Amino acid sequence: MLTKLILSATVVLLANTCNNKTATEKEQQDTTVTAAPTQQAPAADKPDPWSFIQKKRWNLIQLDGTTLEQSGIWLDFDTAQKRFSGNGGCNRLGGNYDADNQQIKFNQVISTRMACVDQAANERESSFLRLLSDHTYTFDIADQTLNLYDSGKVVLMFGMTDKPVATDRQ
Repeated sequence: MLTKLILSATVVLLANTCNNKTATEKEQQDTTVTAAPTQQAPAADKPDPWSFIQKKRWNLIQLDGTTLEQSGIWLDFDTAQKRFSGNGGCNRLGGNYDADNQQIKFNQVISTRMACVDQAANERESSFLRLLSDHTYTFDIADQTLNLYDSGKVVLMFGMTDKPVATDRQ
């Protein structure tokens, strides 16, 4: 009786081992088959969004979930110098940035320190500067907007406009 029990247990163990190996091999085959179609093209094959971004002025239209109208806050990007400049609503601002095709990191954000007469504009500008200072965001361009995301949530949304034409001052 003991011999039959040991023999039965051995057969069950061997059967499970064979089935597990087959399942593992099947999973590897499935992964191999499905992995190939989902591979993305290398980043070098994608168009550089910064060649487009640098040609426009980006007006802030949404700040941390709040839609803004005529905020007076905007950014311009200089891709050759890796610098940005703009207006926070009351003060001029600028700084450096590092970017690739998916992320942007704002560095060394500076601004002038003129007083804002409008308290709401002052608070909006302070919030904007805090969100820029030494932050990294993922971004995309969709429907003429530049969207900056933190943890998958749109934090800053900019609407695109043409840059003003520079005039010579003599």
